[in-house]
Amino acid sequence: MRVYFISGLGADKRAFQKLTLPANWEPIHIEWIDNYENETLVSYCQRLSLLIDTKEPFYIVGLSFGGIVAIELSKIINPDKLILISSIVTHGELPFWFKFLEIFKMDKIVPAFLFNRYSFFLPWLFGIKTKEEKNLLRQILENTSPKFAKWAVGKILRWKNDIRPKQVLLIQGTADKLFPYSKTHAAIKINGGGHFMVYSNADEISKLL
Repeated sequence: MRVYFISGLGADKRAFQKLTLPANWEPIHIEWIDNYENETLVSYCQRLSLLIDTKEPFYIVGLSFGGIVAIELSKIINPDKLILISSIVTHGELPFWFKFLEIFKMDKIVPAFLFNRYSFFLPWLFGIKTKEEKNLLRQILENTSPKFAKWAVGKILRWKNDIRPKQVLLIQGTADKLFPYSKTHAAIKINGGGHFMVYSNADEISKLL
């Protein structure tokens, strides 16, 4: 089974590196492509879908923003299974403060160069505790395009999906501060799992996969 992995915003395939995958999975990591200026999320996902071979059965595993993208991809192509980790399925699962950021258009006010900066509150927001995890997050952010990060934040704030695909499975941590478990309709919960649990709780998630 070909399984396409889509990382989160400000993340890449290194976020998945501690997972032990089923022996019959062929993992393929989708790299973020550059967005066009003022491009819609639908248009972006249409271009991203060209990187996926739909001639054979396949799964998509989406992490955080990658889960949102996976939902949009499922409207274009037809994965056999959508597995979302630390993400949301519909816009109704966004916490209230995202609406506040949307109203004040914070993504447009904040300069692009700040969107890939490591700051002191990120470990708290992501539930990161160890020095290893902090260093990895810092390295990944440094490799993230500020232009893409600014664009993607805007797409999250204005995402209006209310369709829940029948093949979706959401795995959510109960301590996720970015996408709170209480707001989601997750099928599986990871007790104490934060937003970076794909790395910090990799053993538990590997067993679920």
